Amino acid sequence: FREVTFKNSNGKCVFCEKDAVDAHHIMERRLWTDGGYYEANGASVCDDHHLPCETTQISVEEVRAACGIT
Repeated sequence: FREVTFKNSNGKCVFCEKDAVDAHHIMERRLWTDGGYYEANGASVCDDHHLPCETTQISVEEVRAACGIT
């Protein structure tokens, strides 16, 4: 999951040009019985953007848009 997610963004945060440090699950993993480890559910994020994504200060819709997911 992490490898594919980072590859999709060339190892950069989807919000800025910093190196990604986390493959963030866009939709919470608990929504799927298999954990939600899908390519379309991953966003590469840097330290600065990880917590705001986790706490939905950056919305799911904003994360999806930053990833180019429609």
